[in-house]
Amino acid sequence: MERSPGSCRILIAGTGGQGVITAAHLLADFFVQRGRKVVSGQLHGMAQRGGAVQATVMIDCGIGPQLSSGGADVVLGLEPVETARALPSISSKTTVFMNTAAVIPYLLSLQYVLGEKSAHYPSIEELQQAIRGATSRLVVLDATALAKRAGSIRTVNVVMLGCLFGSGLLGIAAEQFLDAFMRTAPPRLADVNRQAYLYGVESGESLAVSKEAQ
Repeated sequence: MERSPGSCRILIAGTGGQGVITAAHLLADFFVQRGRKVVSGQLHGMAQRGGAVQATVMIDCGIGPQLSSGGADVVLGLEPVETARALPSISSKTTVFMNTAAVIPYLLSLQYVLGEKSAHYPSIEELQQAIRGATSRLVVLDATALAKRAGSIRTVNVVMLGCLFGSGLLGIAAEQFLDAFMRTAPPRLADVNRQAYLYGVESGESLAVSKEAQ
């Protein structure tokens, strides 16, 4: 299918409890309000036990929420292994944002406690190497540390959204998304969410500057 100018296929990947679906809803609502045609889909894993969760946000890409092989323009990875799990959707044209802080799966933790020698979480270097085998466009940051600095580890998804908009990849000023986001954020969490987003924006902007300098 021929794509329209400005279209974008975004895959958000993470574990249960990281706000993958919330991030997808925020992105979809923002672009709908801007008059774009948006379709969003989601795949739930063991959401209550840190299982895999993926969601897609398709902007001006037709009527289907499913990604074809290598079809993602952007992968927003909230957890390292789950970012690598998105490899079937990644091509050389995909930009991948990866949070480097691991969330150890429940079953792997259980295997370790039971003394099973095979229990192993891949190193961040291994995961990065696997992703770089598919695309050179890999951006890494410790979004979890930034979320903690903002005041809540639950804002990892907000930090990652800030990094995405701060990078300039979508061609939309980061302030525009922040204004829309703040109108819907619960008042008691507004300050934490704002700070988390701004930390993400700072990271994205620094990455954009470093690329321009190359």
